Amino acid sequence: MVITYFILSLFAIKQETRYVIENSSIEFYSYALLEDIQAVNTESIGAIDKESGEFIIKIPVSNFEFPNKLMQKHFNDSYLETDKYPECIFKGILDKEMASGEITLHGITKKIQIPIIITEDEDKIKINTEFKIALKDHKIKIPRLLFQNIAEEIEVKVSSTFTKFQE
Repeated sequence: MVITYFILSLFAIKQETRYVIENSSIEFYSYALLEDIQAVNTESIGAIDKESGEFIIKIPVSNFEFPNKLMQKHFNDSYLETDKYPECIFKGILDKEMASGEITLHGITKKIQIPIIITEDEDKIKINTEFKIALKDHKIKIPRLLFQNIAEEIEVKVSSTFTKFQE
């Protein structure tokens, strides 16, 4: 609950328009010549102000789960360096079909615009999206020996349900 209050305090949100992540699944895929890599993270926290469209999502990067534990170790230690860069933060503005803002990953902040599908029912907002992130944009290095194992662009799929915030 303390984390939720922290997230909500990052921007001024009227209580009646606040929504927080109830559940979220962030998946990424690397399609490469020798090996496909896939991981899932269900530990995101975040909030939306329905009135202004402001949002913030914080993803603990070390919580991506891989089918192979060695792959997970390499991801955390060698590529994303999660001891130095423990989280990915995406914040900005939502409109009907687009999320625009800044994403900070691996210590590098970039402007980003991604298509979204928003559905609302009662006290829930559901957001789905698919987009790509270029590793070079965030200075994530692929060793020469592994260039055929890891794609230069990673496909990301996000499915999040936000529920009306209740104090």
